[in-house]
Amino acid sequence: MARTLRTVLTDFSGGELNPLLKTRTDAKAYFNGAQTLRNWYMLDTGGIMRRQGTSYKQTLTGESRILPFVFSDDEVAIFSLSNNRLDVFSSTGASIQANITSNCNWTTAQLFELNIAQFGDTVFIAHRDNPTVKIKRASASSFAATIFAFDSHSSGYPRYQPYYKYEDSAVTLTPAATTGSGVNVTASSAIFDSDANWVGKVLRIGEKEVDITARTNTTVVVVTVRETLASTSANAEWDEQLISSHRGYPQAITFHDNRLWLGGVKSKPSSVNASHVGDYFNFSVGTGLSSEGIDVAISGDQVNEIRHLYSSSNLQIFTDGGEYIIPTSSDTSAITPSNIVFRRQTPYGCSRTRPILFDGASLYTQKNGQAIREFIYSDTEAGYISTNISVMANHLIDSPKDIAMISGSSTRPEQFAIFTNNGSTHGGKLAVFHSIREEDIAGWTMWSTRDDDTFHSVTSANEHLFAVCKRSLNSVVTYTLEKFAEDDSTSLDCSTASTLNQRGTPLVKGASQSGLTLITDGFTSAPQVQEAFTISGVTGTYTITAVTNNGGGTYTLTLDATLASSPADNAALTLTKGFLHDVNAIYTSESINAVAGNSSLGAFTVSGGDQVTFTVDPQATGVSIGFNYTPSLETMPIDVETETGPHTGLPRRIVRCIVDIADALDISLKAPNSSATAHELVILQSGFTIGGDLTKQSGKKEFYFLGYDKSPTVAITQNDPLPLKVLGMALEVQIS
Repeated sequence: MARTLRTVLTDFSGGELNPLLKTRTDAKAYFNGAQTLRNWYMLDTGGIMRRQGTSYKQTLTGESRILPFVFSDDEVAIFSLSNNRLDVFSSTGASIQANITSNCNWTTAQLFELNIAQFGDTVFIAHRDNPTVKIKRASASSFAATIFAFDSHSSGYPRYQPYYKYEDSAVTLTPAATTGSGVNVTASSAIFDSDANWVGKVLRIGEKEVDITARTNTTVVVVTVRETLASTSANAEWDEQLISSHRGYPQAITFHDNRLWLGGVKSKPSSVNASHVGDYFNFSVGTGLSSEGIDVAISGDQVNEIRHLYSSSNLQIFTDGGEYIIPTSSDTSAITPSNIVFRRQTPYGCSRTRPILFDGASLYTQKNGQAIREFIYSDTEAGYISTNISVMANHLIDSPKDIAMISGSSTRPEQFAIFTNNGSTHGGKLAVFHSIREEDIAGWTMWSTRDDDTFHSVTSANEHLFAVCKRSLNSVVTYTLEKFAEDDSTSLDCSTASTLNQRGTPLVKGASQSGLTLITDGFTSAPQVQEAFTISGVTGTYTITAVTNNGGGTYTLTLDATLASSPADNAALTLTKGFLHDVNAIYTSESINAVAGNSSLGAFTVSGGDQVTFTVDPQATGVSIGFNYTPSLETMPIDVETETGPHTGLPRRIVRCIVDIADALDISLKAPNSSATAHELVILQSGFTIGGDLTKQSGKKEFYFLGYDKSPTVAITQNDPLPLKVLGMALEVQIS
């Protein structure tokens, strides 16, 4: 005898789960997770809503990476880095503040390997193959890029930069003279390889500087002596500048403890150097005073390449072989040359994607690119631990190359960490992590945009979320800057507002007209029934109910209301509603969707004149157009517990599903795995005037299904780009 039992999916806070968990009814996340959760925004209350759409802001010069520049609460900008170029956009992304091409030495291939550090009005951009770049703000619309340069003595020498002897300690240098230029320096071993980058490099012999001006052979270079040398004897006490075109540059950079820190120099990847306290361009180690520079390296059984330096309560160091900290000696003591120490915490290794602070932890991508870990202090362990927070949804993590964090907005309290995937499976899609640590809530979803278009980079600035999208527009690959909405004001991607086309310069033809008809001239195409207009000098708005073509370009319009007064001859007509709209040229020949208020107008193709002719009732100025994207949800197989245990794998039927929705205008529910014909119900847009808004629906809606299945599920989709919130489900399940 069949039994009917009830089960409740109170929320979806567990997010999308790994498909391999479909039989794990013992897992905590099973009954508040889903096997598919795409293009949803996870609510703190446990429900979900269709993710916000994006608005189009700019067409970029090419492949780009975006970063925030926050000078103050009142002044925020978006940095867009592209091949040898930096563009600075306003806080809304709508206008360009500055563009820089000088000294922007990064290439397209290096964009997502760059590390960034900001202090006040200055930003440093580091890459292991390029000199570090300093971006200096002079005003909101004035930025300059220069190559990072170390300070020096007022005389020009010595230069306060880090030095290192790369060669064996026994190797000596012998200068031919103690002063002057054109001085030969001879090495006891063949240390000067054929690299042309030796020219311009600084050596120190007995702590006195000389500049290499030429290379003669593998043992001899020519120098200019900058500081008088002690003697012409062979000297083993020599070194060379740590950072140079010959040896490479630091790839990690941050500000911490009132010092500028550099790490991961290409030729000395485990080294860390810190500036003087409060003097960010002076890296001289001096005599080891507490405020002087620091030069130290990680020691261990292998060379660990430092990829990121991250400032938190301790200085966090992420390498390719593990995670370290440099702790402060106490709550009040700063890091000094005498107390600095590396402490290895965890052994996983970090990718080149920069970490980010989120929900009290540092999130980073594990070296293999297939897991996201949080690096956080544990009182229990009395040290840092690294937990795989993507373990329940690791199928969504696909070699992320970019990361952003948003902690609420002016309209929503939710916080998210957002990863831009770059792998072969989910490349161009966003893996989105939602967490409330104090409530032990964590879950993942995935966001995608129009088919064949991808997300390329993400960033947030003052809780505004931006994305660079790679789109095929009019068959041309185009990179666009777009901004996510902060509410459900748009459910389209790359959206803009259309502009009502005035159809030429329509005029009143002839004076002394009155009543319900009006003779007009100046239309470039025939006016249409249901279009509306105003008349200069006449009160009111008039809707066209009939059109008569008089020939010669004149039309007699029948109106819905009597003219309030007789218009003057040649009085201007201004359309307020019309079928023909002008759109942004980016949509030329593209299929777009249109929304007016709470009404979906459907899909349209933009003509070559950058126009759309709506085939439905005319719309007011400012119809929102853009690209539709589809939210989709499918539950885990619905199971129930009885006194005999779960019924995993046994035939069962979803008899009834009660869905709690809020602010919904379109929803489709079905049982995709049912062996019988799937029962589908859609909140249809019918029986309303397109020009007006639908009434949003909220409350509990009942749906009924047929047929038994061994893994019954419920799927929710949405066809139209309209608001939708799903708060939870209650189901009746019949078991045989």
